[in-house]
Amino acid sequence: MKKLLLLALMFPVFAQAQFVTFWTEDFGFGCNTGTYADGYFSIGTGVWTVTETGFNADTDNNWFISAAENGMDIGECGEACGNDPTLHLSADGSLLGTDLGAAYFEGLDGFCDLFGCGGTDKRVESPTINCSGMANIVIDFLYIEGGTLIDNATLWYFDGTTWSELADMPKTVTCPNGQGEWSSFSIDLPFSSNNNTQVKIGFRWVNNDDGTAMDPSFAVDKINLNGDFATDVVPPILTCPEPATIFTEDYCAILPDYILQTIVTDDVDPFPQMTQTPEIGSDITPGIYDILIEAVDNSGNASACVFTVTVIDDDAPVFECPDNITANAVPGVGSAFVSVEIPAVLENCGSFTLVNDFNGTNDASGTYPVGSTDVTFTATDESGNVAECSVNVNVIENDVDCCLGDFNCDGVISVADLLMLLMDFGCVGANCATDMDDNDIVGATDLQIFTGLFATVCP
Repeated sequence: MKKLLLLALMFPVFAQAQFVTFWTEDFGFGCNTGTYADGYFSIGTGVWTVTETGFNADTDNNWFISAAENGMDIGECGEACGNDPTLHLSADGSLLGTDLGAAYFEGLDGFCDLFGCGGTDKRVESPTINCSGMANIVIDFLYIEGGTLIDNATLWYFDGTTWSELADMPKTVTCPNGQGEWSSFSIDLPFSSNNNTQVKIGFRWVNNDDGTAMDPSFAVDKINLNGDFATDVVPPILTCPEPATIFTEDYCAILPDYILQTIVTDDVDPFPQMTQTPEIGSDITPGIYDILIEAVDNSGNASACVFTVTVIDDDAPVFECPDNITANAVPGVGSAFVSVEIPAVLENCGSFTLVNDFNGTNDASGTYPVGSTDVTFTATDESGNVAECSVNVNVIENDVDCCLGDFNCDGVISVADLLMLLMDFGCVGANCATDMDDNDIVGATDLQIFTGLFATVCP
């Protein structure tokens, strides 16, 4: 069976007067043993946890928070159960027992089947540490560490996403009485800890089963995180979204909020002020836009990034097409003037052009021949989207003369007939269809006659 040894090594503490201590863990007070670190609630910091990071045998060691390894000052030799609990790696249900302070079990080489194996690979992890508003952060703590090159403790750091090894602390020395001598260790945390609300620190212990353990294992106490409120001269770091494409809707398009899709980090200010140009909610038409995202931290440091948004109108205009039209022609004339309603067109983005294939304008009113004529209207928007609608104009020629003034032979002398008269006004010759006084001229006298007959219903 192994002897229980406690080792320590002393290192100088580097005073940094400009720093303030903003997080401390001393694991409380009182004489206790056998308290597992996994799930341990520490007043003022939170819950510690343990994660298996590799192979662990049936009789592996474990992390404890208790006074079985008493916390001591720098240069003092270790003691067993006192009144100052520490975090330490110790045997757990092995031949040595459970929680013997910083004493670990490795088994007897080649006799695992008889006495159990102590292979261990576990990381004890702190509660989440809020480092917001702090920069240039340093961790320091008191510790003892024994073991071998293989049986070893390391310091780990979590940036909110990934765990990484921060340091492999030096082994400590042994007091003349065989106990460990407490020492100190200090190291800068990575830049990513600045203003980071999701920091954790951890200690990982690994030992194999070769039976050559050298106590102590590892114990730590009085962990401090120190930082300073140095002037912030570093602007935020921005990562803009990838170029975006927007397809129009019934209302064309509205510029979304791309600030929420922008990644921003700052070494001190957790929430830099963000702006977007053009503004969120701006009405936008088809085209390519440069979107500017700017960030300003609470020290006035600013940065910006730009990306493009392409707006595409893939919606054709929508028609409200007029009804088909039937009109009457004066016998022998072969045509009639027909008034065609201009179709209503709904376009979601910008303007459009409207033409028909009868006269090439947007108004298809005009003189139509006897028979059926299909008139197609075409609407084209600024993005080249095309829509069509068709109206059929059917001109019927009556077999008998209509009453005087009823030029379209619909049985009523109305505005439609007046329009035909006005179209012929000035006509000279025997073929003037609206020549009411038979003088071969469509003129003022014909208009006077028509006025007297207006609104007459023909028999």
